[in-house]
Amino acid sequence: MALRDLREWVSLLEEKGELKRIQAEVDWNLELGAIFRKVLNERGPALLFENIKGYKGAWCQRFFCNGVGSRRRVNLALGLPPDTGYREIVRFFKERFSRQIPSELVPTGPVKENIVRGGDVDLFQFPVPKWHHLDGGRYINTSAGVVTRDPDTGELNVGTYRGMIGKKNSIPALIVPGQHGGIHLGKYQARGEAAPVAVVYGWDPTLFMVSSTPVRHKGFSEYELMGSLRAASVELVKCETSDLLVPATAEIVVEGKISPSPQDYEMEGPFGEYTGYYGGMRSPKPTIQVECVSFRNNPIFRGTLEGTSPGRWAENVHFVCASFSAVCWQLLEQIGVPNVTGVWIPPVTDSTTIRVQIKKIYRGHAKQVANALWGTNFYFAKNLIVVDDDIDIYDDEAIEWALAYRTNATMGDFVTFPGTIGSNLDPSLPLKDRDVYRYGAAKWTRVLMDATINWELEPEPQFGGKRYPPLSTDIDPEVAGLVAKRWREYGFS
Repeated sequence: MALRDLREWVSLLEEKGELKRIQAEVDWNLELGAIFRKVLNERGPALLFENIKGYKGAWCQRFFCNGVGSRRRVNLALGLPPDTGYREIVRFFKERFSRQIPSELVPTGPVKENIVRGGDVDLFQFPVPKWHHLDGGRYINTSAGVVTRDPDTGELNVGTYRGMIGKKNSIPALIVPGQHGGIHLGKYQARGEAAPVAVVYGWDPTLFMVSSTPVRHKGFSEYELMGSLRAASVELVKCETSDLLVPATAEIVVEGKISPSPQDYEMEGPFGEYTGYYGGMRSPKPTIQVECVSFRNNPIFRGTLEGTSPGRWAENVHFVCASFSAVCWQLLEQIGVPNVTGVWIPPVTDSTTIRVQIKKIYRGHAKQVANALWGTNFYFAKNLIVVDDDIDIYDDEAIEWALAYRTNATMGDFVTFPGTIGSNLDPSLPLKDRDVYRYGAAKWTRVLMDATINWELEPEPQFGGKRYPPLSTDIDPEVAGLVAKRWREYGFS
């Protein structure tokens, strides 16, 4: 059964013992973020902060986070058995992303219970944290859905793009030109027109899952894929100041416009990013000038922490590893790469490193995988590992073993591809290669590690003409049977 809103999700989490209510007074300035980080690192529950310093009597007094901060809670959000593994979760995302459930336009909804316009808008009425001590400000757009519309086709897009509170009615945001929302903004800028933008805070967890995954949606929007994940249509209402559409039962919606003139941009950055480092230098960014805010009675603000490093976790990695893997797998199939039997993105790498398993049928098969992934406008596969179908891509030991003994640099198993688009938040790049507002995208050199058995190796006559010798770690079946039969005789239980 689909969740109606964030409140039903909070109630379900509490019912399942997956929610912690924090009633002690907590400061939005660094303390809240520090609590959240410690809970993330300890693989703890979802959190509902109910007593935030300085917010008694404000429009919004409650803050929710970590709703999908474990595999168990991801499964709960998707309606899967709680112990479902990532192998099955990837396949679930892939299947659901292949179809859509149409959204439904309704006349009104709870998000319209309070509407504030013009000079009365005050984003500081929402308990937005300062997450990290070197952040450029209070980041309001973290797990939010930023809604834009293509002025040529009318197609909606819902993406997650970071943004911080500038003034009480402005949100400078990092919306990269090559991203879908950035493409929309570029079209408005070319026309000399301000771009309408809406930002959604707090709804069904599928909003965050889909808006932060680079899904392909020609002719429809992310809302229809949210509907597919939740197995129910998304009820949408029209914004107050534009023709953009937002969920009728969202907690909070901010509406505004982004000027086409860089002179109207405001300073933004840096921010503790998905890499685990601070990223995105302080500079003028496209800025949402907020014209209207609508919200439910006693709303709940939704936010999240970014950033992983060894032993330190972020909320979104628990689903992004599966949703990104599904998108890559789907993309390879759509392009026509045959015999892809699995795709896996280890959680800590956030799509920078991708593992692809194939049933190899020709020389150059792994290079075809690389060409397909590198030919997209997504920040996928800076480091791409391709293996045969006898290697388990979910097993780190198996991957390391394949890299150790199935690669030979002199035979072309390592291929670099310089000058491709990449992530402007990757700290391994020189500053000039991260300047997306000058060059349109950051510049990566990608690398393919072809850890499949190289078909140019000579067959080995003494081992039946195969290119690789048999595994010496296997036990002869007849002897294995004997040993199993006598195991207790040897003194083992």
